[in-house]
Amino acid sequence: EIESTRMKAAELDPLRTRQLLNHKDKTIRERAKKLLANNLPADRAKVLKEYQAALNLKGDAKNGREIFKMKCATCHRVGGVGVDVGPDIADTRTKKLEALLFDIIVPNAAIDANYVNYVVSTKDGRILTGLLTAESASSITLVRAENQKDVVLRKDIDEIASTGISLMPEGLEKDISVQEMADLLRFLKEWRYLDGSVPTGK
Repeated sequence: EIESTRMKAAELDPLRTRQLLNHKDKTIRERAKKLLANNLPADRAKVLKEYQAALNLKGDAKNGREIFKMKCATCHRVGGVGVDVGPDIADTRTKKLEALLFDIIVPNAAIDANYVNYVVSTKDGRILTGLLTAESASSITLVRAENQKDVVLRKDIDEIASTGISLMPEGLEKDISVQEMADLLRFLKEWRYLDGSVPTGK
């Protein structure tokens, strides 16, 4: 579809791009390299430097909640918003804004082993991805964004491998402005105070 220009390379998510660029089939790797090399997320250090400006802006926690709903809630749950797929990020009281920003921009810097993304190839040609959340003698369970699950019988698996990278994709900031990042950070820090039931102590 991309080769025929019916689909733009940018429509492919970063995780799928990396999978194709590292495919075990050399022919597919070469095709992907030709078509998708420019689709990889920008250098993380450069992006982190650019978004440092968000730390000095006044953030709006209520607007940040809307950003969270759009960009983060498919895998994280904070303040009653979202689903529990990724790590619990709700308790941010002792975490500095700088650390939160780093975790968003550079999700693969420190990955909890429980949240590494897996790729499963099935004998009928399907490629499934997600967190490996359950295993039995006869099957495995993968969970991905929006708590979608795939239960795969072991007899149907051709190959299973860890990608070594986080389920959270790099490049999340692509559609988030510096001001919106400031709003998101403020929400992550202050979500528990938004409904007024917990005093801010200010």
